[in-house]
Amino acid sequence: MSAYAQDNSNFELGVRGNVLLGSGKPANDILGFGVIGRYMLSGGWFVGAAIDSYTYDFERPARILGIAQDPALSAIDANADSAVFSGSFGRLYNETDRGFDWFWSVGLGFATPNVDDVSGPTDSVGNFDITFDVGNEIHMMGAIGTSYNFSESWSASFTARLEHQFMDILITDRVTGNTSKIDSQSIHGASFSLNYRF
Repeated sequence: MSAYAQDNSNFELGVRGNVLLGSGKPANDILGFGVIGRYMLSGGWFVGAAIDSYTYDFERPARILGIAQDPALSAIDANADSAVFSGSFGRLYNETDRGFDWFWSVGLGFATPNVDDVSGPTDSVGNFDITFDVGNEIHMMGAIGTSYNFSESWSASFTARLEHQFMDILITDRVTGNTSKIDSQSIHGASFSLNYRF
């Protein structure tokens, strides 16, 4: 987030990298990148939008289903990815053309996740074969951060983030018929962005 000292500098675009951390059910580290845009209103208020792409491991789905995998093997995770479309509203403080500003925002996101099927050996004779029925998600988002303005146009931002994600994930083992459902997770993390104001 950067300052807007000129009346014709209400728009800002940026690219960002994201590192988010969860409890491990379903994910414990979520990496991604995205494009962000912001439009400044009066009095330091702003509205924003972002599109982010994430990849992560769906951690140990067999364990979630109560199935013990072969202990001789490393943990078997499922590959997952997600696209998140979000909007936000917030406020910028200490507006400057050079130096540091800080800001906060709240927002909502809509996610379209995908999880690949996964299979492997159990700790007894046999295998598990797990499939995922994954619905769209709603994310409640809060953030606080700081920006350093290199010039009237360029800035870099560091943002601390907190999210609660409403999920619709049904996990099924085709072999045993075991099922489990995940309906939410809370995550925290950070983003770093490079921004251009015009």
